[in-house]
Order: sequence, then structure tokens, then C-alpha cells
Amino acid sequence: MTFRLSDRRPVWYVIGAIVLLLSFSTSAAAQFYPSSKHGGNYMFNFYFPPVPSSTPWAPSWSPDGKWIAVAMSGSIWKVDPETGSAYELTYDKKYHSSPNWSPSGRWIVYTADNGGQTIQLQILDVETGESHALTNDDFIYTDPVFSPDGTQIAYVSTKPNGYFNLYLRAFKDGQWNGNELALTTDNNYGRDRLYFGAWDMHLMPSWMPSGKELLVISNRNVPLGSGNVVRIPAASGAMDEGRTVLTEQTLYRTRPDVSIDGKRFIYSSTRGAADQFSNLYVQPTDGGEPYKMTFFSHDAFHPRWSPDGEWIAYVSNEKGLPQLALLETYGGARRTILITERHWKRPMGVLTIRTVDGNTSEQTGSRIHLTASDGKFYAPTDAYARVSIVGDRIFHTPGNFTVEVPPGPVSITAVKGFEFHPETTEVSIIQNEVHNITIALQPMTNMAARGWYSGSTHVHMNYAGNL
Repeated sequence: MTFRLSDRRPVWYVIGAIVLLLSFSTSAAAQFYPSSKHGGNYMFNFYFPPVPSSTPWAPSWSPDGKWIAVAMSGSIWKVDPETGSAYELTYDKKYHSSPNWSPSGRWIVYTADNGGQTIQLQILDVETGESHALTNDDFIYTDPVFSPDGTQIAYVSTKPNGYFNLYLRAFKDGQWNGNELALTTDNNYGRDRLYFGAWDMHLMPSWMPSGKELLVISNRNVPLGSGNVVRIPAASGAMDEGRTVLTEQTLYRTRPDVSIDGKRFIYSSTRGAADQFSNLYVQPTDGGEPYKMTFFSHDAFHPRWSPDGEWIAYVSNEKGLPQLALLETYGGARRTILITERHWKRPMGVLTIRTVDGNTSEQTGSRIHLTASDGKFYAPTDAYARVSIVGDRIFHTPGNFTVEVPPGPVSITAVKGFEFHPETTEVSIIQNEVHNITIALQPMTNMAARGWYSGSTHVHMNYAGNL
């Protein structure tokens, strides 16, 4: 929605236009992920993978420990933890995330989001570089993870009625090898739970080394939160035999990962909001007292043991943007793996943009809506990639940014609050070339001169999601 106002317009006109825009935004938000009857700010911000992340997300070690697969810029990449060099492994019109490497090293299963409607499962043949779909329907699939022997994949799906349940399915030579087995089924708590609804969720499976059991997150019989850590058999009716090993009020960040000997698991926690930040904890898989591994004044989440158990890969927001990091299991040494170079598997060009005040020509901050020639959104490596309430993929800039995008026409809209006109331009990107443009944002009105000042009295915890 675009509208232009002049300084001669009355204040009520400006405010009315703003209210109209906000009303449009609220109605459009209800269209996200229609097959999920669970939802809302918490789930979409904290549970679903970011689409896309501008920095590494959801680490998964290769079986030989030489690489870490991550989601980044809408694709799956492999990162050399020694050098920070990243190599793009997958690409198509969807946004890829949540990679999991098979024990043989040949396959990587991952999620593919088509832009807020469905999330499907896809599989990459690491040897050939070819990918194909494992699912293709209207449901949502998340948290895929190979069994220890590589013959099965556990995952979460909204089948059949829109609530999150756990499934197993046999896998062989890049394809399904049998029908799926439902480990959990729809279960009603009996009343609505604030933010979490009446229907139970079953999430984030992690295999025990035997391949006969899993640790999962479930809010079965839990009045508040995304759920406890429950140890279940890899069989139908699993929750009937499940045993709670960690009772805690969680918020989609737990992501348990079982150690190679099966005796303990690493996970992320605020200890039921007792800790301001998400830190890493370890606990016996049979239950017991958690041991705090980190004491950060920032968040650490999505931990994953290395194949030899010597390191834990995780995501840290110590410097603001999420970054890939390592924690030594026994010595406690820490390393941040900054991405030093990106090797795309396809042609790319470079776009550098300045946004300036149309009156003063001085650099000014703005919100950027960018759509590349492939219909996808790309963000600079030093900016948060966000999704607005109406589904726009956006990032904010202080007024100068550089982003890599595929060749062809790129549409850019720069927005600066309600006192400047939005400006849209298109640039034709040429492979391997750098394109520099300046966008001048023209003032619409001066609200302060009219006695109006921006502000908010609505203050509470950070709901901004995965930052």
C-alpha cells in the first residue's frame, strides 16, 4: 500500500492513513502457515526456522567432523570450522533450513519453506549436489533428524489435523522406504493454555544411540510453555510409555541433543525464566539435576555435539547478529566461527545502496524491502533478516549496505517511518559486477512541527524472536 501526503494535509488525514495501514497488516497476518492450528508470535518467531537467516543457523556436524552444515541466506551451506569458509550446497525458489547430516555423510535432509504457507522436507545428495523433495503437500514438516543407523528419519508434522505430532519413516537411497509411523497423536489438554492452546505439541526429536528411543519436547499435561523433555520409545503410542526427564517451562528454544554415549543431553534454557538469557545446560538422559555449561550475558541456542563429543556447536548472539560458535566439552574453550568467505553455487552480483534524506542529502536509516530476480529476499551479512506482520521480508540499514544477489532485476523499496515517502527503484544486476545506487527519501510532513511526537507506552519482554 502506497500513499503520498503533502504538508498541507490535515493531521487527521495522516493518522487515518496510518490506522488503515495497520488494519491491513493485522488482517494479512492470519494467512501465515494455514495448516498450523498452533501458532502466534511465540511459535512463528521462536520455533519455525527464520526464512531466511543472514548468518548461520541450525548447525549440524558432518559425520567426520570436518564440516558443519548450516542454514544461511535461504540455502544450506557447509562451513569449514577451521577457516570460516562457507560453500552453498542447495538452492531453489524456497527458503531452506534445519539441515541434518546422515550418518553415512552422503545425505542432508532439510526443510524448505515456500514463503509462509507450507514447510516441506527435501534431501540433498552430497556426492552429486542434487536435491529433491521428500514431501509435497499442504502440511508443515520440521525438525528432521536421521536415526543413528541412517535407515529412518524422525520429523514433526501438522498431519493430520493441524497439530504438531512426531513421525518416523524408513529411508533408503535418497527416498522413503515405507509408510510413515505416527509416534504421537492429537491430544487435548482440556482447556486453553495461554499462548499454547488446548492441543498438545510434540517437537524437536533427538535420537538415543540405540535407535530405539528419542528425547522430545512435549507439553502433554503441562499448563504453560512449549513442553518438558520426555524420553519416548520409537514406536506408536510413544507418549503412553514416555517418561519426563526434565520438567521446565520452555519456549521453543530447548533443542535437546543426545551425547554419543547416550548418557546425557545438551540443551538451551532460561531455567524457567530464572535466567534472563538462554544458556547451555547438560543433564543425564535418565533425569537428574541440570549442570550449567555457560554463564553468558547473551543467548546461546541450538546446541549440537560433534561426532567425537569433544565440541558443541551452537548459535550465539553475543555481538548482536546470530553467529556460529563452538564450546569445548571438557576444557571450556570457546570459539566464534565468523564466515570469512561465501562460495555460491550459482552466479551472483553485488549491490551497494545508500539511502539519504531528500532535503539534506545526508545519509539516513531506513527499512529495506528487497526482491531479487528469483523472487526471493536477500539481506546483507551484517543485518537482521526479518519478516513483518504482513509477510514482507525486510531488513534495517543505517543508510549504507552491500548485499549479494543473483543476476537480473532487483526491486528495492526503502521506507522511513510515516514522515517520508516510500521510494521504490529497480536495478538490473550483472554477474560478478558491483552496482552502486543512491535512494533519496523525500519528506512527507513534519509531525514534530505540528506538535506530534512518536512514542509508546506498550512495554514488555522482547518478542522479536530469533535474534
